[in-house]
Amino acid sequence: MNNIVAELVKYSFDKKLTHVPSALSMLTYIEALFQNKIVVPYRDKIVLGKPFGSQAYYLIWKKFGYLKNIEDLSVGVKHNEINFVDYSEETMGNALGVGTGIAIANPACKVWVNITDATLQMGSTLEAIQYIGHNSVNNMFVTVDYNNYQVTGKTSDVLDTTPVISFMKNNGWNVNTVNGHDIDDIKNAFIMQKKQVNNKPSVIIFVTVKGYGVNYMQNDPVQWHYKPIEHL
Repeated sequence: MNNIVAELVKYSFDKKLTHVPSALSMLTYIEALFQNKIVVPYRDKIVLGKPFGSQAYYLIWKKFGYLKNIEDLSVGVKHNEINFVDYSEETMGNALGVGTGIAIANPACKVWVNITDATLQMGSTLEAIQYIGHNSVNNMFVTVDYNNYQVTGKTSDVLDTTPVISFMKNNGWNVNTVNGHDIDDIKNAFIMQKKQVNNKPSVIIFVTVKGYGVNYMQNDPVQWHYKPIEHL
């Protein structure tokens, strides 16, 4: 277990937090986004369409100096106490549409929207994908935690979202799919994303493992979806 994974597990245990596997699946690429300044608080607009597992955001923001004292913060879905989070949804499916409005209102700013593969099941998300592509809202940068699990089972069994990747390509998006736990692949995706200056919105699909880094969670991610860690 590497240091940041161990820190997340301990923090989740201390605070009796749930959604630990969801935090672990996105932890690697979230760290890379902020470490490489692909997304920068206060410079960029931040929209959290994956608010669950938010301990991952908090630990990374603390690590890079954006939060003074993590103990003063709640870990929920609204994040009202963090003034550089522009929107965090409570009902899944709204984030991409809200992010679109923010992008149109702030054309000089990059708008980062982080969502999960289950979000791609939502009709409002599909409408936003079409609108963004059709209108070339090119200051949109979307990341997808494609961990293939939701609370009721595998996303591919509940409602497969693989066709949505082609749907995004067909609607005028730059689409890159990479291993969300491989630092070299992630960095190469960032390089490619920067080179794609072609008036298109961009999305990186990060293929991840729910509960990554903790074997017993990886082996039973549904059981651990809402379950707090009781023992270290």
